[in-house]
Amino acid sequence: MQIQEILIIKNSQENYGISTEDINQISRVPLLMDLPLRPYGTRGLCGVGGNIVSIVDVNLLLDLPEVDLKAQNSRLLSLNGDLSSNALLVSEVYNTVDIEEANIEYIDNANDPIIAIYKYKDYLVQIISLETLISNISKVEIKSKEVHSGKVKLFDTKEENSTKFLIFAMSNERFALNIDYLREIILSDVNYTDIAGSSKDLLGLITLREELIAVIDLRSYYGFNSDKNEKNRILITSCGDETIGLLVDDIIDIKSFPDRDIEYMRDSFEDNKISGVIHDNNSLISFFNKEVLEEIFSKNSRYIDSKEKNKIKAEDSSLTALEVIVFKLADKEYAFNVEFVAEIIDIVDSTKVAYSDDSVDGVINIRGQIVTIVSLFKKLSIETKINEDSKIIVCEINDSKIGFIVDSISDIMDIKIDELRTHDDELFSNVLHLDGGKRLILSMDIQKIVSN
Repeated sequence: MQIQEILIIKNSQENYGISTEDINQISRVPLLMDLPLRPYGTRGLCGVGGNIVSIVDVNLLLDLPEVDLKAQNSRLLSLNGDLSSNALLVSEVYNTVDIEEANIEYIDNANDPIIAIYKYKDYLVQIISLETLISNISKVEIKSKEVHSGKVKLFDTKEENSTKFLIFAMSNERFALNIDYLREIILSDVNYTDIAGSSKDLLGLITLREELIAVIDLRSYYGFNSDKNEKNRILITSCGDETIGLLVDDIIDIKSFPDRDIEYMRDSFEDNKISGVIHDNNSLISFFNKEVLEEIFSKNSRYIDSKEKNKIKAEDSSLTALEVIVFKLADKEYAFNVEFVAEIIDIVDSTKVAYSDDSVDGVINIRGQIVTIVSLFKKLSIETKINEDSKIIVCEINDSKIGFIVDSISDIMDIKIDELRTHDDELFSNVLHLDGGKRLILSMDIQKIVSN
């Protein structure tokens, strides 16, 4: 089933969507007629368009607090077709939205009323199947009674606390993430900017609405095979003011579990990679929450930009921060601060130096001055290839001249403050955010390269 347009409804906790094909009209909540022994999820009866319809409280069927009938934003949605004998009671109507296929993730679970997740602006909308939701109206809620000495004692059934999780797959195993730490879900078919010297779990950096985000292959982090297919997704997670992307195999569901089914086992798992397990019918789901996320953030802290780090005063955003020379190595762009560049020359043969560091290719003579050639290829673990466009960038550092062989020179440009992101690494000092984030360039720290 392909959804073309949804109506977004809100409550204090979540955002939900309903296909507009199912909705006839939206009106204020009328006076309801109470229904004795009514099924759980219904609030009574009322007249809509000359017909008597059953009023279904969407919140109750989603295990949320019932809709406040007297609230100013509460609305009644009358329905079309086979559902027209019902009307939906909702806390608030937000907006109608045309569906963009790239932003919707369908969930294949016939028994779950949540059939898809849609990314709208900066939040997630859970799309509801009304047919499945309303079919859940099956049991009558009656207070239990117990007789003592001829007197009837009533017991109220208390609402059970629960926690909502996103359930996803990795290598045919189910995992869950506390939904509080999920910001959004995006497709995995994105361009990564590689980071030299990073762990095998770190895929690289991506740009999401001008925000620079490091992406971890969660499958590799947990020791699973990293198979690439169209179902792969990136979970954009936030903890405090820091954000990171987690690549997983597939999205399964969003589901609430009662706290009695959630078992914390922090001290029982090696490497602090699991917070505990969820007892889901006859199976177990491994889950993680804040503590495990903080461990992932900690291990990759040098690649993660917090909101605090990226604060830039609006009045200074157009000022030039530095001038760089952009060059290529193995078809990827890198940059040097022009301040350290003395000259650029054509490639020449170098003379090997005995007992020198592996990263030193040799020395050359430029107008009577000895210049040491340091291999960026070896520093970045890239195969060395010299071509007709290769150049040597000669830099002056601490009164010494050092040359770096590159594949080609791309550009010399001014970088504005709002195009600069700090990146603390063994070889790099900044990430250049160009063309609205579509072009990411790692700026090398020449002094770090030489000192290493």
